[in-house]
Amino acid sequence: MHYLPLSCRTWLFPLFIACLAMLAGCGAAGSAGDAENTPRSVTHVLSPGQQVAITATDTLKLERVNDSRCRKGAVCVWKGYVSYSFSLLNSAGATDIVLSESMPGASSSVTVNHLTFTLLDVDPATPPPLNAAEPAYRVKVKITQGALPR
Repeated sequence: MHYLPLSCRTWLFPLFIACLAMLAGCGAAGSAGDAENTPRSVTHVLSPGQQVAITATDTLKLERVNDSRCRKGAVCVWKGYVSYSFSLLNSAGATDIVLSESMPGASSSVTVNHLTFTLLDVDPATPPPLNAAEPAYRVKVKITQGALPR
């Protein structure tokens, strides 16, 4: 059997340990980066005028509700729709977002950059009676932060 001389063993073993430490460090850094880049979802309920921070740099504000649905007791020529107008605010400015389940040309889900906004629930779900006061609108929105490109 051949053994390495003592002089080789004294520098080869520390070199082997250093290589293992570098490999372990590389794997740990990649795992942490992947965890930070994993898509996340959060749900918020907003009323007109309310806003909520959704990331460190982005804020979502429900600007207004447009309810053109035919009120109970009214005679209408069309069914109408309800839409929700939001502003996505960040350092680049404001981006307008409209969510609706039935508005022509609109969608119940919209993606802006790496954020997807999905309409989950609305209150009131049905139009108010003809002579009733304006209802207190509330909308539930799911916001999914997608993985950022590397």
